[in-house]
Order: sequence, then structure tokens, then C-alpha cells
Amino acid sequence: MPEEMTTKPTIETILERIITFQTQVNRRFDQVDRRLDQVDQRFDQIDQRFDQVDQRFDAVDQRFAKVDERFDRIDNDLDRVASLAHSTKAEMLTLRADFRELRTQIRGALPIPQAS
Repeated sequence: MPEEMTTKPTIETILERIITFQTQVNRRFDQVDRRLDQVDQRFDQIDQRFDQVDQRFDAVDQRFAKVDERFDRIDNDLDRVASLAHSTKAEMLTLRADFRELRTQIRGALPIPQAS
């Protein structure tokens, strides 16, 4: 029986081992909690950076909207200029035709010079 006593752990020994294991597990969980807190802080920093990037993109979007408005105005102005050029061309063609007709009328009304 004395051999059994030395080879078999007693309840106190088992409890000590359980307590030691529990302490080690608690330490590990504390380490994991600290690491997770660090990860949470990093994610918070990343979220702040994304918020800044979002603000920058919003500013860029606003600038693009202004550029689009300016291009629309330029397109409208170019359309007006093209319309004016087209109507001016049509008026010039009409004016040329009128000059041809006037030249023909003047030639018919003027006496033909005779060679002396």
C-alpha cells in the first residue's frame, strides 16, 4: 500500500494541478485579450483612415460634378456657335446668289462698250 500512495496522486495534488492549469489558461486568455484589444485599436485606426479616404472621394466627386457642369455649358456654347456658323454660311450663300443675280441685271442694263 505504501507504493500506491506514492504513485497515485492525492486530491490535493490534483487540485493543485487544476489550479496551476487554470492559472496558465487565464494568463493565455489575458494575452489573447490584450492582442485582440490591439487589433481593435488597429481596426479603429483603419476605420478612421477609410473615413478620411471617403471624405476625399466625396470632395473629388463634387469636383467632377462641377467639371461635368462646365463641360455641359461648353457643349451648349459650342452648339450655339455651330448653329450661328451654319446660319452665317447659309446667309453668305444667299448673299452670293444675290450678287450673281445683281451682276447679271447690271450687265443687262449697262450698254456694251464698242470698239472704236
